[in-house]
Amino acid sequence: MNLLLRASSCAVLAALLSCAWPALAKRPFDAGHAAAHTAELAQLRRSQDPMAPVFIVTSNASYEGGIKALASKLGSQRDATGNTLVVAQIRTHQLDELSRHVHDEEYRCGGYFAFNTRAAAERFVRTQRTAQAINTSFAAYAIDNQATVGAWLPQVREAGIRDTISHLSTAWPNRYYASNHGRNAATWIRDTWLAMANGRSDVSAELFTACSNCSTQPSVILTIRGSELPDEIVVLGGHLDSIRQGNPPGTPADSMDAPGADDDASGIATLTEILRVAMANGYRPKRTVMFMGYAAEEVGLRGSNAIAQAFRAQNRNVVGVLQLDMTNWKSPQGTTDIGLISDYSNASLLQFVQDLFATYLAPSGYTMGLSACGYACSDHASWTAAGYPSAMPDEGPIFPYLHTPNDTLQQMGNTAIHSTILARLGLAFLGEIGKNSDVVALPGQVRIRSNAHDVPIADNAVASSSILVTRRNGSAPALTPVAVRIVHPARGELKVDLVAPDGTVYNLANRSGGTTDNIVETYAVDLSAESMNGKWVLRVDDNAAGNSGIIDSWSISL
Repeated sequence: MNLLLRASSCAVLAALLSCAWPALAKRPFDAGHAAAHTAELAQLRRSQDPMAPVFIVTSNASYEGGIKALASKLGSQRDATGNTLVVAQIRTHQLDELSRHVHDEEYRCGGYFAFNTRAAAERFVRTQRTAQAINTSFAAYAIDNQATVGAWLPQVREAGIRDTISHLSTAWPNRYYASNHGRNAATWIRDTWLAMANGRSDVSAELFTACSNCSTQPSVILTIRGSELPDEIVVLGGHLDSIRQGNPPGTPADSMDAPGADDDASGIATLTEILRVAMANGYRPKRTVMFMGYAAEEVGLRGSNAIAQAFRAQNRNVVGVLQLDMTNWKSPQGTTDIGLISDYSNASLLQFVQDLFATYLAPSGYTMGLSACGYACSDHASWTAAGYPSAMPDEGPIFPYLHTPNDTLQQMGNTAIHSTILARLGLAFLGEIGKNSDVVALPGQVRIRSNAHDVPIADNAVASSSILVTRRNGSAPALTPVAVRIVHPARGELKVDLVAPDGTVYNLANRSGGTTDNIVETYAVDLSAESMNGKWVLRVDDNAAGNSGIIDSWSISL
């Protein structure tokens, strides 16, 4: 959510420049490269100058409610929804007080878009398409992919989300947009996401740098190209930066203490888990799917606005956007498990998210409530302003340690269990809007289907893990690779079988290996008598006392 520190000046700039100039000096002169560095250094100077002017767009209600004491009004215009937007000028160091007002007086987050120039702010107001985004139906949203989504949901792992939150909130002191850490965190997210694709040719990842006021922090975009409707785009995103409110004056940007575990390491971690489950199951969407980690959200939705406006300029067809900003705090005062932002969102998409929740989460006893968050409260507002359909579910009542050094995993009970709810909702969104490819693999083409959901193997008990295979014609190969990873202290106690959709049992391991631990093997199984489609089951029988383990993961290549 949105907030900017009271910026320091010379100390921060000196530290950043000392890193930038030596790197430039080591390179042979190149005019394009030098120009890029010049622009980068100009952004650094501006982002660290406390007196630099910032031009904001906010609602008239927020301006009259207190922002006018901090900012000078330059103009106003009523938008197509009937709301009056104000363009105002403020100094960089005053953005901290602006955001403090929005938090303390309006009891919400964000509240403004930020620009480098008055012309850019005024152009944004003139060209915004909020009414179109709210009222237009962009796609025929339908829930008809239960086989895929239903198989995904049990695979969500709390431990995976927790580990990502922990890394993002402890590997660096902060992920502030003008710090070296903010840039390094973006690179780590890109590399982590891309590694999950395991070299797939239809998956790519990039650092988006075409943002004129994001300092040196890029946004991250991972793209899974759609197989049948590649020009229709589905976006799942959250912001990657963090910030500390009331940062002590003179503190260099790299020294800011802003772990941002909930805001918004939790959102990025939730997206990462959604992507992991999809990739582990070999998901190939009909529509192009993009996972995004936005830069500089905390200082006026800068990264997401740059991307959304670029997409609008290119006339790209975005049919649905889901924003995940803060997913892991379960408030004792909350009356529902999660919330759904009701304003500045597409009406049809809002209903669709509610239908997804009713179909996939409500049967497990979860509840969801609606609430408004006002103008420009998070990155979904950037897509709305650009004329695209967006929706934002959230954790519910706001985390009390937002934008402080206490925004840590410890303050959330050292667990990510609350984020698993929003991960499941995100998977439902992905599967039901992205859909599955109907393109059937040609003879000789192989698709790997996997299940990475941990299944406990109790002592003297049977455990099983399933994979649902669809849209594959014909019989399975004579030598089908079945990769198994079982964690157990004594593999000789285990009988491992593959059960075909028709119930035929193929033995993989029969209590061999003695007291050697673990089974990490790939078996070549003659499945030529079996149809590929249907539910395949890995069954593990622990037939001795004293030990237990887990089915860590397995896959079948068909």
